Formats: sequence, C-alpha cells, structure tokens
Amino acid sequence: MNEPRGPDIFADQPGDPDLLAAIYDLEHDEIVEDLAFYRELARRAGAAVLDLGCGTGRLLRALVEGEPTRVTGIDGSEALLRRARARIAGDPLLAAASAAGRLEVAPGDVRRPPVRGPFALAVAVGVLPHLAGPEDAVRMFTSVADRMEPAGQLVLDDIGPSGLPWRDLPMSLDWERELQGRPVTRRSQLVRRESPEGLHVEYSTLTDTVRPDGTIARLPASFRLWYPSHDVLEQLLVAGRFVTEMTYGSHDLEPLGRESERRIMIARRAA
Repeated sequence: MNEPRGPDIFADQPGDPDLLAAIYDLEHDEIVEDLAFYRELARRAGAAVLDLGCGTGRLLRALVEGEPTRVTGIDGSEALLRRARARIAGDPLLAAASAAGRLEVAPGDVRRPPVRGPFALAVAVGVLPHLAGPEDAVRMFTSVADRMEPAGQLVLDDIGPSGLPWRDLPMSLDWERELQGRPVTRRSQLVRRESPEGLHVEYSTLTDTVRPDGTIARLPASFRLWYPSHDVLEQLLVAGRFVTEMTYGSHDLEPLGRESERRIMIARRAA
C-alpha cells in the first residue's frame, strides 16, 4: 500500500467498490482449509485477538469459536467492512458476540492499527503483499508490537514458494463463477520484478459481470504486490520487535519447502 492510496485495496480502482467486494467474497469464501488452524490459535491465545486486514470477515467465525476474550478486525476498505458487518448480522454466533462486546470490526490502516491492546494474538492473512515494501512492513510490525501482550504472537500467512509466479503471464482466464445467479468471468495478467527485498508483481485483472438487465459490466483492477524473501522477512520482523518462532508450509503444520503452497510464520513479541 503506497502512502497516497491509503490502506483501502480498492481505493484506486475504477468502478463499483461494493461489486468488487462481492467478487472478492466470491473468490475468498471458498477458502476453508485454514479455519481449524485459526480456531485453535485463538483458543490457545485465550485473550484478545486482532485480525489485521480482516476484509469481509472470512476468519471471524473461526476466531470467535476459539473463545478468546474478544476479537477485533480492522481493514482499510469500507466496502469490505460493509460485507463484514452484514456477515456478523447474519450469523447468530457472530451477532451474539458483537452484542456482548466480544467482536467488532473497524476501519483502519494495518500499519497504524487504530485500536487499543493488549492483544495476545494478531493475525495477518494475505496482508503483507499489499504493503509497499520493507518500511511499511516494519511500521506495521512495530505498531502491532506496541499493542501486544508481553510475548504475544503475530501470524503472517501468505503464498508459499510454489505459488509465486516464476515468469510474466499474459492476460488469460482465471475462473468463471456465478454471483446471485449471474455469470462472472475473471481474467488476469502479471509482470514480475526481482529485487533485493523480494519479488514485486504488477497484477491486473478484468472481471466481467452480467447485470440484471443482461448487459455486461467490465471491472478493471490493478495491484502492486510484494513478496519478501524469507531472509528479508525475518530481518524485518526483528526490526519490528518480533522474533520468529515457527515456520510452516501449510495449515497442517508441514515444513516450509519449495513445494509449499503457503508460508506461515509465527513470531513472538521480543522482550
């Protein structure tokens, strides 16, 4: 996230942010393999949990089911948060937790979370690639450390080595799905650039949705993504007052390797 854009991933995108948020859910809500992992982390934390870049709240139910004292989600996109609030209102468990003051979502920048701690656990799933680079990462880590309990844990969960692009990709079909009974088609392309701090990717998408009147709405979007190398990320965590404790290549706690689809790092706030 570049400073002029702010923390909203849809801030510079043309078109309807609420439709982009609905398409975001269309793609992300089918991800369920990590829910048991985060439910157990929340259970072990016992105390307050912070969901950085909570989006539309995909993880909220799993975190609440872990029965921490409270769960706080923050995100920079009001369009995503509107869907998160609707998710809470439509789920009896989440609605009850919200009414009891044990669950809230709020707008905010993950680099400077506008919340008070202390938190026993902070999770950042898919957040790191949307930061502009090392300075943003250290800013986020330091701000989170300030809001953590002594020895509180931070979890970073992103694409693993096998999922990173090894070459530029031309515009091609990603998927075809349905939204409210109407077809949605997404195409994407990417251009990669290696740097000392990791891989930078210019990622562009074209999403075609059929409107109720039968016409086609075309939504272009573009993102600058950053995937720090493992060594660089460990150094940035140290600079942000965290020490890496464990690294996994899947939510089943498999070792991280070249074929891993995820890179999950669990770091503890330094004394």
